[in-house]
Amino acid sequence: MRMLWLCLLTLWLAAPVQAQPATGASPQPPILVRTSVAPAQGAVVGQRIALYVDVLFRGEMPRPPRVTVPELPGAQIIRFESQATTINDTIAGTAYIGQRFEFAVYARHGGSFTVPPATVTVLDRDGNETSTVHGEAVTVAVAVPPGVDVSKPVIASNRVELDESWAPSPTTAFRAGDAIVRTITRTAADVPGLAMRDLGFAAPPGVRVYVDTPVSRDEVARGVVTGRRTDKVTYVFEQEGRYALPEVAQPWWDLGAGTLRQASGAGVAVAVTAAPSGSGLGQSVGGGAWQLMAAVVAGAATIVALLVWALPRLDAWRARRRQRWEASEAKAFRDLMAACRGDDATGLYGALATWRRRLPAEAASRLAPLAEPLEQALFGSPRGMWSPPQAKRLGDAAQAARTALLVPDRQAVAALPPLNPGAAVGARAPLQQVLNRAGDR
Repeated sequence: MRMLWLCLLTLWLAAPVQAQPATGASPQPPILVRTSVAPAQGAVVGQRIALYVDVLFRGEMPRPPRVTVPELPGAQIIRFESQATTINDTIAGTAYIGQRFEFAVYARHGGSFTVPPATVTVLDRDGNETSTVHGEAVTVAVAVPPGVDVSKPVIASNRVELDESWAPSPTTAFRAGDAIVRTITRTAADVPGLAMRDLGFAAPPGVRVYVDTPVSRDEVARGVVTGRRTDKVTYVFEQEGRYALPEVAQPWWDLGAGTLRQASGAGVAVAVTAAPSGSGLGQSVGGGAWQLMAAVVAGAATIVALLVWALPRLDAWRARRRQRWEASEAKAFRDLMAACRGDDATGLYGALATWRRRLPAEAASRLAPLAEPLEQALFGSPRGMWSPPQAKRLGDAAQAARTALLVPDRQAVAALPPLNPGAAVGARAPLQQVLNRAGDR
C-alpha cells in the first residue's frame, strides 16, 4: 500500500512539470519585418544597391501593407515598381505569408551608410490602418573606384550607351542666324535618369547656346530598371564662319570589367555663310491693253509664287522663334519664378539649374550661392527642410541678382560682391544674409 501511494504521488508531481513547456512556450510574433541588401559587400559609388524589406504575417495576410523607407543623407532611395513579390516562409514550425518590397539605393559618395528602419503600415481587409511596425536598420559599405570623380553624379553599371542626333544635318548650307539642334540620349542599366550628370555644352565665339531642361524617362521590365535621359541643346550661329562644336562625354564605371569607361558623342564642324542681303524686283511695262493684262497676270502669279515661297519659311521662322524662346534665359527665369511659388524642392532645383546654364559662365558661377540652401535640403547631411516661404525668398534673391547682372553699368554689377566667389568675406555679407533668409524655414 505504501508503494502504491508513493507511485501516485510521483505521477501527480510529474504532471505539471511535463505540461510546463507547452504552457510557457512563447508563440511566434504575428508580423515579422526583415531587411537585407544586395550586394552585401563590394558595392561602389553610383551602383544600384537593392534594399529588400520582407513583411511576413503569421497564418494569413489580410491585405498587402504599405512600406516606406526614410531618406538617407548622401544617397538616393527609389522604388520603381508599385507591386511587391509574394513570399512564403516557415519559421520555428510556424507558417508565414507576406510580401517582399524592393528599393534601390544609390550612394553619392564613398563610406559606410546606415539605411534607417523601414516603416510598415498594416491594413485590414477594408484597407483601414490597424497598426504600424518597424523593420531594422542595415549598414552597407560603399567604395570609390580609382579614377572616379565623386564631385559629380557617378554612373556604375554593366551597360551605358550614348546616342546623338543633329537637326538639320551638319552638312546643311547654314547662314548667319540659322540654328542647329543637338539631341543626346543616354541609356544605362540599373541607373535612373535622375542619377546621370549634367553634360557641359561649350561653343566657340559667334555661336550662342540654349540648353533645354533634360527629360528623364525610366523603364521597368521584370524588375530590371533602364534609365533614359534626353538632353537637347540649340546652337544659333550669329555670324558667318566655320565652327567646331565639341564632343560631349559621360564617364562611367563598368561593373563587369571593373574599369572606368567613357560614352561620348562626337562633335561636328559647321560652315556658316553670311545672311542674304535681299533682292529687288524691277519690271517695266510697255503700253497697250494686252501688255497691261500680261503685267497684271504676271504680278498675280508673282504674288502667288511669293506666298507659296514665303508661307513655309514664315512657319519655320515662327518655329525657330518659338524654339529660341523656349531655350532662352528669359523663359528659364520665368519657369524659375513659377517654381518659387510652390514647395517642390526638386522641381525648383531643376529650374534654378536650367536658368544658370542659360547665363554666361561668369554670371552662372557668381550665382552659385543661390543653390546652396536647396542643395542642403535635397542632398545635405543632415538633410535640410524646405518650405514655400524659403522658395519665395530664393525667388526674391534671384530676381534681385538678375536685375543687377543685366544692368550694363559696371559699377552696378560690381555692387554685387556676394555673387563673386572670390570677393572678400566682409563684402559677401549683404547677399549672404539674403541667402540665409532664403534658406530659413
